[in-house]
Amino acid sequence: MLYKKGYSVVEVLLAGSILALAISGIVAALIVAQRNNQANIAQSQAMAMAKEGIEALKSIRDRSYSELSNASNVALSFNNNEWSIITNPSSNVDQLTNPLRTRRITIANSSTPNSKSVSVTVTYQINPEGQTATITLNETLTDTAFSKSSGVTAESRNYRLIDDSVGDIRDNNLKQTTPSP
Repeated sequence: MLYKKGYSVVEVLLAGSILALAISGIVAALIVAQRNNQANIAQSQAMAMAKEGIEALKSIRDRSYSELSNASNVALSFNNNEWSIITNPSSNVDQLTNPLRTRRITIANSSTPNSKSVSVTVTYQINPEGQTATITLNETLTDTAFSKSSGVTAESRNYRLIDDSVGDIRDNNLKQTTPSP
């Protein structure tokens, strides 16, 4: 009896199913990787927005510390090259889209004198289905009018001071030295 050489229908179906299973696994892995990448990009953008909020609050502090009054759920606005705080913001104030990100700020008195504890919270969308996450940055902002000092302070004791007028070098951690003749 003569048999023809080739593949049977069962063999072809089995090979096709194995190939389809392998391709579907690769596609699933690519979809998961793309979603993770989108979530990481959204998180990076939210972190940048939170850092910008801290820098904006520092700018407001440097301009006028009295503008940093205790408040919660406030927003920021940038108009005429100047940051300002918006109390009772509407839902779309300080909000960016694609993906959706909203920044809100809380300002409270700090345990340190002449300083405020600020928190910047950014809520951001991590996937097309609308799932959200939040990032919060905290910082203590000190009134610069009270933090400026003059002369040598306790913090400067580890720095070398060079006095050109008398030609000597003083190291606050070592004995005073005098120039050799």
